[in-house]
Amino acid sequence: MLTTMLTTATRAPTARIALATRAFSVSAHIRSEGMPSGHSQSSFNKREKAQEEAYVRDAEREKLKALRKSIEASKAHLEELESQHKDLEASIKSGEKAAPQ
Repeated sequence: MLTTMLTTATRAPTARIALATRAFSVSAHIRSEGMPSGHSQSSFNKREKAQEEAYVRDAEREKLKALRKSIEASKAHLEELESQHKDLEASIKSGEKAAPQ
C-alpha cells in the first residue's frame, strides 16, 4: 500500500508536468494553425513587393531621364553636323562658281 501511494505520488507531478508541457505545445500549435494561411506573411510579402516595384520604377525613371538627356545631346550633335554639312555644300557651290570666272 505504501508503494502504491509513493508510485501514485511520484507519477502525479510528472503527469501534470507532461500535461502542462503538452498543453503548451498544443496551444502553440493550435494558435499557428488557427491563423489564416500565410496571414502575417502575406502582408509582409505585399509590402516587400510594393517596395521592390517602387525601387524598379524609380530606377527605370532614372534610366529614362538619362536616355532623354542622351537623345537631346544626340539631336544637338546632329543639328551641328547638319549645319556643318550645309556650310560645306555652300562653300563647294561658291567655289565652283568662283572657279569658272
